[in-house]
Amino acid sequence: MNSVVYVRVSTDEQVQGTSLDMQQKQCLEFAKSHGWNVPKENIFRDEGESAKATNRPQLLAMLEHCRKNKGNTEKCIVWKLDRFARNSDDHVMIRAILRKNGVSLVSVTEPIDDSPTGKLMETVLSGFAQFDNEVRTHRTTEGMKKRLEQGGWPHDAPIGYVKARTREGVTTIAPHPVMAAKLTMFLETFSTGQYTVKQAADLAYELGIRNGRGAKRTWQTVENTIKNPIYAGFIQSKYTYGNRYVGLHQPLITEATFNKNQRILAGKQKGFTRGDENDYPLRRDFLRCIHCLKFVTASAPKGASGIKYPRYGCIYCKTAVIGKKVSKSSEQVHKEFREILSRIRYKENHLKVFKRIVLQRWCDEYDDALKAVYQVNKELDALKTERAKVNRKFARDEYSFAEKQELISDIDAEIANFMKKKVEADEYADQKEQIVDNAMLFMNDPSEFWNRAPLQIQKAVQHTLFPYGLAYDFENGFGTIELNESYLLLQKIAPEDANDSIVVAATGLEPVTFGL
Repeated sequence: MNSVVYVRVSTDEQVQGTSLDMQQKQCLEFAKSHGWNVPKENIFRDEGESAKATNRPQLLAMLEHCRKNKGNTEKCIVWKLDRFARNSDDHVMIRAILRKNGVSLVSVTEPIDDSPTGKLMETVLSGFAQFDNEVRTHRTTEGMKKRLEQGGWPHDAPIGYVKARTREGVTTIAPHPVMAAKLTMFLETFSTGQYTVKQAADLAYELGIRNGRGAKRTWQTVENTIKNPIYAGFIQSKYTYGNRYVGLHQPLITEATFNKNQRILAGKQKGFTRGDENDYPLRRDFLRCIHCLKFVTASAPKGASGIKYPRYGCIYCKTAVIGKKVSKSSEQVHKEFREILSRIRYKENHLKVFKRIVLQRWCDEYDDALKAVYQVNKELDALKTERAKVNRKFARDEYSFAEKQELISDIDAEIANFMKKKVEADEYADQKEQIVDNAMLFMNDPSEFWNRAPLQIQKAVQHTLFPYGLAYDFENGFGTIELNESYLLLQKIAPEDANDSIVVAATGLEPVTFGL
């Protein structure tokens, strides 16, 4: 029978050193001394991985190997139990999987076996491994909290800032030499109240505030930027537990401007919104005049004072002919449409199925995003290490000044390239975190989701929920509505009685056709 060897290190520094090779060498020597055969393909190495079982691909591969080779695998050899797992729950789970497949766990440096004493020792050692890991985590968290309370910023610098340190050595941020001015202009312009969030995304792009690919940032990312108090000189993160501290960094806008922007986002401060295509999501291909069933148009005629009054209207019907109004303010039409959306409620069982689907998809994509971030950070760390080596060799006179400058220049160019990739990867991961919130907002409150979404998403929501469009009476509002009962995959996944609608509709939301 064969055995397997599993080794792990948790940092890139250990990978570059001898820790992995040392563990592997001692495990193989231990196996040889006991007469256990370990083929080369039975050695599993997790390089620079965390202690969490779900984040270790080679551990999972080793467990799968043991499952497939049940009856042919005798021992799982580790150098030390804390290399195996630093969480007692993970340890018990993995140990149970091995035992189920007939594999015994063996530690090179610790006296564990299947005897009562050996099992007790294993339990105690795995508990201490978890304790040590939690102490490290606690110290790290407490250190970050302390720096935040001091006004420092131990996290990555947000757009518009770069990492910096105070004279006392506290990690903080400083305005970016180019991007800071653009962020100030963007946030102050938004405070005029002339832009919705989706229009602000266009404004940011026009000002040169873009993602790592040079494309327009998503409206969710732009909204998060507007909500971030760091630009007003305050510190707040998940480690401050809702508390806000005065930062050591230089603010880009005043506190008054920040507070005004929050009122605009909350809809508590009105402004004159620019008139453009984004102001009329219901026209052209969705809203129909109830009299002629043709699509309505929209415009913003000026009043005597010169102020524009955005309106929806029908150009085919005339008030003088039909004796009824053929136009209404867009604000009132949108309000009535949102009232219809607010009356749609999804059944709990469909909501649960939808949530499971979205969460599974999010987990897969978020894992990919985190792997991309990890790989970029790994490359960056390797380049920084290489840069430090060049400086050390220059200090030992192994390089001339010119040679050192040339090498440093090349490395810095590569670092700059990977920094761009890092911004892109971090933003991509952040976007993935928004997926569940946005999806569940749509399911729980279609009205609010529609109100926040950009034009393209608004139209998608409209046509998804109401595939035949809506007929509108400019005097009496919307008539009866035909809802789409098959637009979600949920009904295929969780079929119910044919009469069971996916939504619970209030009176007035009844199936109807307009003869289209």
